Amino acid sequence: MNKLLSPLFLLYKLWVGFVFWISLLLLFPAFWILMQRKSWCKHAFKLKRFWSQLFQVLLFCPVKSQWLGEKPEPPYVIASNHSSYVDTVFFYSVFSDYFLFIGKSELLKWPLFGAFFKYMDIPVARENLRDSYKALRKAHNAIKHGECIAIYPEGTVPLDSPRMGNFKNGAFRLAIEEQVPILPVTWTTNYRIFSDPSTPFIPSYPQMSRAVIHPAISTKGMTEADIGALRKQVFEAIDSAIPEAYRRTN
Repeated sequence: MNKLLSPLFLLYKLWVGFVFWISLLLLFPAFWILMQRKSWCKHAFKLKRFWSQLFQVLLFCPVKSQWLGEKPEPPYVIASNHSSYVDTVFFYSVFSDYFLFIGKSELLKWPLFGAFFKYMDIPVARENLRDSYKALRKAHNAIKHGECIAIYPEGTVPLDSPRMGNFKNGAFRLAIEEQVPILPVTWTTNYRIFSDPSTPFIPSYPQMSRAVIHPAISTKGMTEADIGALRKQVFEAIDSAIPEAYRRTN
């Protein structure tokens, strides 16, 4: 059956890419203006939320959020699995609290989208210690100003998504050093909306995008020695909501 439907899967992937780039192109002049001053960035964030809602409508993929606990007061660190390239846009439909994404510096090279990481979000080049330190300082300063931080601890979309890859320590070190809660998030269906674009005929079709937001984990009293335990706790929370066939242990 999948072989018969594979041309439709390809057409839908092309539609996702078309919607992403055309909608971003149309909104980009407003984004560009709003990102020129730090004081205007919260208006750019509201525009990102509008973009996310428009994205849902045009992809026929409404976002449904399931909160398993109370939302903490900002600032906090959001740690999420990275199951698909649509995760980032849909994030803005789930969280109304202002947040900054930490993402790999390669995103700076993306046309239009890279401007978010140049003027608003936080790019990090892990192989460059100086750039990594600057990114970490920006994240700490954002939290000190009451802003939230969103991170994909895997660092990229795993090739066998939705099965998760190993987590890096950055999100957990940041939360512990600032003594702010960490909020685990699981995207459970996005991998079926837009799977790996290098495999164009793999099933990809419109459906509800589901996000499970787990109870916040307090870092009060934790130290650097607790990073590994916190990483494991967050991994297990996120993994618990992934389809059973794809779960694993860290």
